[in-house]
Amino acid sequence: MKAIVLHINTARSWRGGEQQIAYLCLELRKLGWTQHIACIEKAPLHQWALEHKFPVLPLKKAHSFDLRFSAALKKYSLKNDIGLWHAHDAHAHGFAVYAKHFFKVKNPLLVSRRVDFPVAKSRISAFKYNHSAVFRYLCVSEAIANILKASLKPEVSVHTVHSAINPLRFEKVKSGKLRSEFPEVASKKWIGNVAALTGHKDLFTFLDTAAILLNLRPDLHFFLVGDGELREELEAYAQKLKIDAAVSFLGFRADVPEIQADLDLFLFSSEMEGLGTSVLDAFASGTPVVATQAGGIPEMVIHEKTGLCYPIKDAQSLAKGVLRVLDDPSLSAKLIEAAHQHLQEFLPVTMAQKTAEHYQAALVS
Repeated sequence: MKAIVLHINTARSWRGGEQQIAYLCLELRKLGWTQHIACIEKAPLHQWALEHKFPVLPLKKAHSFDLRFSAALKKYSLKNDIGLWHAHDAHAHGFAVYAKHFFKVKNPLLVSRRVDFPVAKSRISAFKYNHSAVFRYLCVSEAIANILKASLKPEVSVHTVHSAINPLRFEKVKSGKLRSEFPEVASKKWIGNVAALTGHKDLFTFLDTAAILLNLRPDLHFFLVGDGELREELEAYAQKLKIDAAVSFLGFRADVPEIQADLDLFLFSSEMEGLGTSVLDAFASGTPVVATQAGGIPEMVIHEKTGLCYPIKDAQSLAKGVLRVLDDPSLSAKLIEAAHQHLQEFLPVTMAQKTAEHYQAALVS
């Protein structure tokens, strides 16, 4: 049994959640699902939907309790014979629940959950998250699923559908591009991280780890790829540690596959992480990973198998792990091979197949 699916998203920018929607829509199309997209007018997802020939409902959002948004979802669904709704962010979740509660919409509703913090204790959040309108929550990691379960009534249905990456982006990528940009350190071992420069990524621990390692091995250079509100503070911290000459802040870069190809090791230091698909990018590029045990990271970085994984904020252990990988080529090769195999669990087709199983369950319930 199949039905027309309406994906609902309220983001005004293109971030990881929107990329996951794109992967999902394209793979579900291959599986025979007809899909429409409701999103913010002129947002990047609106343009993407038009370019990929998905029917789209462009909407405006005044605030998080804008019932006009909910009413528009109902009207569009009736007009286009929509059979199932899939909300992809917190506001989309709210608008969908309000449509079902106030406007008596009958479509089954599934909600994706990508963030790894508990549900707020407000009445509105309790109403929205425990509402019978939601058939199932689909969390991008087991860690998020467990956090969500702890916030909800026992009878609420919570499941895991891992996020995905497209490994084809990393195939046939030639190394050397970044090393040509930094010829003065091209002969050193390179350790990097790709992340927004925000608090939950805990890049201060990345820098602490770098300081420990540089005290032991001067033949290392570190790269932070990404931008964010903490950039100046992180740069100042690197200066305070007297390692600024050995740390390059690259800012936002669109050539992540080429950057990954030039790294000798990927060091992921997050203290909170829903999943962390940058780790999967490293897997796809054949770069060994040393990471923290935050959130869903251990579901990817299985300690001693697909990478090395240590407690959050433990710079000493992270440094020891980095040295183990750099000094033991056989360990590095073993981790890379196992990571490549584990990556099959995080492909767009796998994500779409598992999501479709939940759609089917909703339609026959």
